Amino acid sequence: MDLNAFNINLGATEAIALDAKSEISAAYEYDTTLALESIIKEYASTGESQTLSFRSLVSWIKVGERATHYIHPYPAKLLPQIAHFFLAARGYFGKGIKVLDPFGGTGTVALETLLSGNEAYYSDANPLARLIAKVKITRIDPSALTSELEIIKFSYKQSRAKKAPDVVNLEKWFTPDVIRGLSRLKSSIEKIENLDIRDFFLVVFSATVRRSSNADPRLSVPVQRKPSNVRKNVSAIEIFSQQAELSIQRMNALISLSSEDFKSHNVGFDARQLKKPAPWNSESQKQLAEGTIDLIITSPPYAGAQKYIRASSLSLGWLGMAGSGDLKGLENQSIGREHLPKSVWSTSFVSSVPAANDLIVRVRQKNPLRAAIIATYINEMESCIAEMSRVLAENGHLVLIIGNNEVCGEIFSSSEYLTTIAEKHELVPVLKAVDEIKSRGLMTKRNKTAGLISREWVILFKKVSSKDVK
Repeated sequence: MDLNAFNINLGATEAIALDAKSEISAAYEYDTTLALESIIKEYASTGESQTLSFRSLVSWIKVGERATHYIHPYPAKLLPQIAHFFLAARGYFGKGIKVLDPFGGTGTVALETLLSGNEAYYSDANPLARLIAKVKITRIDPSALTSELEIIKFSYKQSRAKKAPDVVNLEKWFTPDVIRGLSRLKSSIEKIENLDIRDFFLVVFSATVRRSSNADPRLSVPVQRKPSNVRKNVSAIEIFSQQAELSIQRMNALISLSSEDFKSHNVGFDARQLKKPAPWNSESQKQLAEGTIDLIITSPPYAGAQKYIRASSLSLGWLGMAGSGDLKGLENQSIGREHLPKSVWSTSFVSSVPAANDLIVRVRQKNPLRAAIIATYINEMESCIAEMSRVLAENGHLVLIIGNNEVCGEIFSSSEYLTTIAEKHELVPVLKAVDEIKSRGLMTKRNKTAGLISREWVILFKKVSSKDVK
């Protein structure tokens, strides 16, 4: 079913949905229940995946003008319209629900959850992502931020050069003047006593780090600019001031669109072991209880297709989260990583998905490392999906957003493999849709072993009792 046919068949339903004004949040004016139910009904009738454009389905929101979504760049961010579409279907999922994103990234789902009047739970392995998410969903008085910005600028003028932190290949990415400027800025920010305000300006500082570096801004991972494009006379304090003013405007928009009583919870660093809520930079020792969550909306990493830690390496170093010697260990904690020690990948791998095992055998004949990477990915995603099922309430739902890519010239059907795993864990698909990717900062074709990702599968699962699974 293509989008044009969908619009023709659903025209009246869409009109009804757009007339259903929300009483929950200024950021959620319309209820999409009828539109969602119509798509689910079509899928149940035909058994065929629906080709949709979530940008068209949620045409009334403009992400660039929406709260704090753009407070900091990050690779492969989830399209907010996807989260918005499902969260706006209050007649289907309910109101005042608990919504989880175990691969929370910088908090796209968490922010949309709070704007919709629901309760947000999030997790991510990358400490930079967790910091950005925390700031993105924390209401802070813009006037207090404006006042603090002036104090930072005054402190910067009075400060002297500080010792630079442990940043991988520091002199490769930053000129001596920029290193001194960033060091003085970091020292000025660290004097702020209010933790929320300090974290806000650390996120601004992180955005400044990348913008003041010699890295090509068009690529998510640090790649040096061509000599002809290297900028001269870069001022860290000027870039910081510009970024701060923009971020304060976004914070003002967040406050205007949200209520004071919204709740958000960090539930750990590992999607395979979700924990009881704790501050963003600490982790509880106790498990998140079974059946806690009503709805999960998440976009897991792709198998070896995005270098999240490398993309964050400059900020991680400047913020003191991971020095040059810590990056490998942090990457090893991440699912979807593309590096494994030879002692691991030189052995044969078997996954729990028969179709994937056939692919692994073929890939291993071409490249044993790539075969180990995709096998490890599938096995780790099985642990993640089992954990999602555990924390989901009965009759709760999972929205899984995932793309298929190529490995060594072979199609790696993530959507098929993860659906097979989900069904083993009492998660039954009730809708399969495909959305064309316009731009999500996804990795371009890297080498002969990797392929472009141009479409995303959006699959809605419902958790049912094992006795009800046929």
